[in-house]
Amino acid sequence: MDKITKSLLETFSSQNEIERLAESVQFEHFSNYSIISKLNRSSFELDDIHTGSGGDCAIDGLCVIANGKIITDIDELNEITEGPGYLDAEIIFIQAKTTSSFSGSEIGSFIYGAKDFLSDNPKLVQNEKIKNIKAIWDEVINKSSYMINRRPHCKLFYVCTGKWVGDQNLQAIIDGGKAEIESLGVFENVSIAPNGATEIQKFYHETKNKLSTTINFQNRITLPDIVDVKEAYLGVIPFNEFAKLIQDENQTIHSIFDDNVRDFQGENAVNKRIKNTLSDGKFDLFCVLNNGVTLVASSITPAGNRFTLRDYQIVNGCQTSNILHECQKIDGISNVSVPIKIIVTESEDIKTEITLATNSQTEVRTEQLEALSQFQKRLELYFNAEKGDIKLHYERRSQQYNSTPGIKRTQIISIPIQIKSFASVFLESPHLVSGYYGTIVNRFKGQIFAASHKFLPYYVSSLCYYRIEQYFRSGELSPEYKKARFHIMMAVRMLSMGCVIDQLNSNAIERKCEVFKVLLLDDKKALKIFNQATQLFEKSGIDLTKRQYKSESDTEILKDAVIAHSKSLQGAR
Repeated sequence: MDKITKSLLETFSSQNEIERLAESVQFEHFSNYSIISKLNRSSFELDDIHTGSGGDCAIDGLCVIANGKIITDIDELNEITEGPGYLDAEIIFIQAKTTSSFSGSEIGSFIYGAKDFLSDNPKLVQNEKIKNIKAIWDEVINKSSYMINRRPHCKLFYVCTGKWVGDQNLQAIIDGGKAEIESLGVFENVSIAPNGATEIQKFYHETKNKLSTTINFQNRITLPDIVDVKEAYLGVIPFNEFAKLIQDENQTIHSIFDDNVRDFQGENAVNKRIKNTLSDGKFDLFCVLNNGVTLVASSITPAGNRFTLRDYQIVNGCQTSNILHECQKIDGISNVSVPIKIIVTESEDIKTEITLATNSQTEVRTEQLEALSQFQKRLELYFNAEKGDIKLHYERRSQQYNSTPGIKRTQIISIPIQIKSFASVFLESPHLVSGYYGTIVNRFKGQIFAASHKFLPYYVSSLCYYRIEQYFRSGELSPEYKKARFHIMMAVRMLSMGCVIDQLNSNAIERKCEVFKVLLLDDKKALKIFNQATQLFEKSGIDLTKRQYKSESDTEILKDAVIAHSKSLQGAR
């Protein structure tokens, strides 16, 4: 391995606390992270992508992306598809080798493994991760009626630390494999990319860059000077230019709606009207009937009419963006002009005010906006104010800390992880945390991110998550229990704070959470109670052979086991 790749690998392994793993496995994670981050702006867990182990079908990384989101669960796929009513899917296969040359036999095995995975009756032995993603992929195919924009894309990446020189024999293997996958008749397009040290280094460096897009913005006016706003523009842009902002070259929609307070609502009345305007060919009326899109960027570089926007989010216009994306195949769509407001600011206060102001015109009530905006911001500040040997960072926007030096990825708590951790630990619902996090919030409407809630329960539930993941990485907890991690976290809270939960806005909950925090910050004491919770899970009577624990009865069995254990300890005293 060359010195540059080795140095980047060491940095990556330190940031992700995987130094104990073999170098070859570190490189698999490194390659998976670099490639998937290049293709998708969402935050994700390394283990969600990594498949390399026994029964991996010569596949080290495997990822299904639907409507711009990385899918790890069939429930999540269903929720993400049924809302908007369309499905833009892609599947990514990755094989990573630390060898310094490209191997024809290994490339061939990798392609064969991908073909076998995609077949109706796979012949190769599949490990549990491969089986889980195979089940997701089969469900994608079952939802072919939703593929109104395009058929799925298939991408294979073979990575080593050598240099690709276009060897004729190796290229013949790649071309033959591509033709065989294309012959399945499933995909819009198929690509097989050989990547050497130079390519994987470039991918990794690009993970540090913010999203950047260049558009032609001719019909605009410059707004007057505004405090804390560097620049602001109002105008209209043609559909083809707008499409550059919301989707990549594969026509997959970007994850640029993190600051938008509601997900795409699908076939509601407002969206039906937008869609009907386009379906009826009223392209010239679109810009006067639609409120348009508000986009906030950290920086902008104008060059004549060409504007390069960096690190941007659409804070209002999620519905419009998704409908336009869905309707992009309609004849004449290029005649649509999209009203757009572009605001350049680095002020989080300004971003929040814009989000609240521009999202208050439809069915979202002001108190809901506050809960999903102000609470998030204050929670981020609370995380930053917490002192201790373990520093956690609350990620309100996907990948917002990617370019921040000195922050380990393991210490970043994304919104989905926060929601799942809090719902498991304090709402005692670990069986309900699979699926897309927007749906999870709806399940617990009024019970999560409530304005009156104390922040410490959110923080300690995230700290609990950090600890259990740390123990899985170190091998101090067996990885076989990772599928039950949210159940075990609930048990840890019950053992540490008692089986009865105080009101989440009370001083009592804050006092108990403070004690719980001190315990979690003590490595030895924390490991002891996590081991205790794992043993109770093992002995509870729950079916340990299950792939997932989505039944409320599993949660109740574990709660009963913890309560019985606590009573036995009290009796012994």
